[in-house]
Amino acid sequence: MVSRTDPAQISAIAKVSYKALQIRGALLYRATDLAEAACILFEIDNLVSAVCITRAFQVTLAVLFYVNRKVGKTIEPEILGEVKDGAWLECGNVRLEKGSIVERGAIIRDPTIIGKNIVIRSTAYIRGHVMIGNECLIGNGTELRQILVLNQSNIPHGNCIFTSIIGNRVKIGGRTDTANMLFGGKKIEIHIEENGKKKIFPTGQTLFSVVIGDDSDIGGVCLFMPGTMLGKRCKVYPKCIVSNYIPADSTVKLKSKNYEVISSLSKNT
Repeated sequence: MVSRTDPAQISAIAKVSYKALQIRGALLYRATDLAEAACILFEIDNLVSAVCITRAFQVTLAVLFYVNRKVGKTIEPEILGEVKDGAWLECGNVRLEKGSIVERGAIIRDPTIIGKNIVIRSTAYIRGHVMIGNECLIGNGTELRQILVLNQSNIPHGNCIFTSIIGNRVKIGGRTDTANMLFGGKKIEIHIEENGKKKIFPTGQTLFSVVIGDDSDIGGVCLFMPGTMLGKRCKVYPKCIVSNYIPADSTVKLKSKNYEVISSLSKNT
């Protein structure tokens, strides 16, 4: 049992998971276990562990369906939900749970695991290495790749979300995207200011976008830069470019308006 107050224990689990998956031996932790660990991270805000969990999750889905059957911890490809005529699911390692619907025109590549009571709307493009929890909405024109979406979260329309973890009950506005790579392929770092001092957490990864904590609301037309960590219950106003570490219960908004209102009434007085 993982302690919810011991960041060191969670970090150790993440690192062991990652090493086990790297050597592609026995699968010690399934994707659901990593999802549970991610939930805990949003409560304790442990940056290093969150990075490890994100990377371990990416590797997990890459091998999830290929682990030796004798291990007994594989997830079987199976379509238990409803796939409308005109939707396309790649033959292979896609699992769709009961109560979920894939609408006409959606494309799903493997490996992908989609939970219960999910709606995948028309023209959504799931590019593989994706796991979606229960009761989520993936909207039209949304593209996902290397992403873990926890329960009851909405990514409604026109979003590009890559190499990220989205917490529980997160609402993301339309046209909000993530960037997961720096120019020149540099390794991504997370910058945090604590007690007036700046700290740098190296991720060791060239692909890493954002971790969004539970119960956060994200406005439309935002961009999350590589290496962004957003705590729980944050609010991000529309058109913001967000980077680095944002503590829980924060509000992010533009410093000033980029428009001017001129009233016709003022001209006549």
